[in-house]
Amino acid sequence: MVESILADSIPRLAAKARLKFDKVREKNLLLLPEKVVVLNEAAASILTLCDGRQTVNTITEKIRASLQADTETADTSALPDLITMKADISEFLREMEDQGWVVIHNHGSVDNKE
Repeated sequence: MVESILADSIPRLAAKARLKFDKVREKNLLLLPEKVVVLNEAAASILTLCDGRQTVNTITEKIRASLQADTETADTSALPDLITMKADISEFLREMEDQGWVVIHNHGSVDNKE
């Protein structure tokens, strides 16, 4: 059964995962046992905020604020609306959870999926 990720769900990197910036290649990496995943900037930004304290809603708001700051002089109407961003980020996090790279706790939940 696939559960939806709620706005108050709290994601964190799995214990086996670690984020690193490779200065030589200028790439964001997700380090896993026997595997290295090269992340694009958006994925790295989202995963950096997955610290086990911030909700999906908070992460979405921070990503949107960052994008707005980056496009301050440009037309911000090109940015997706908050609902669309939240859906996209939730889908990304669900895919990361399916890979075992992120653990998502629903608010108030004490289960430990690792």
